[in-house]
Amino acid sequence: NAEAFMRQIVWRDFAYHLLYHFPATPTEPLYPQFKAFPWRKDATGFKAWTRGQTGYPLVDAGLRQLWRTGWMHNRVRLIAGSFLIKD
Repeated sequence: NAEAFMRQIVWRDFAYHLLYHFPATPTEPLYPQFKAFPWRKDATGFKAWTRGQTGYPLVDAGLRQLWRTGWMHNRVRLIAGSFLIKD
């Protein structure tokens, strides 16, 4: 589907744009007010997330799929990433 392909190209180019205009984004927040964000350090929780053992079936299924196949569907990747940073 050409339309779906073009959407992916737009997201790729958007990422290039951010990196070009804001080269510190891989290590620094885009907005300075988030630099002092109170991140929680939870090694046990992070390990559970990486292994697909959070207790949330969709998140766990995605991470287990990633471990087994090296691939995770885009929607599940969004959910798993959101879970990591918000829960």
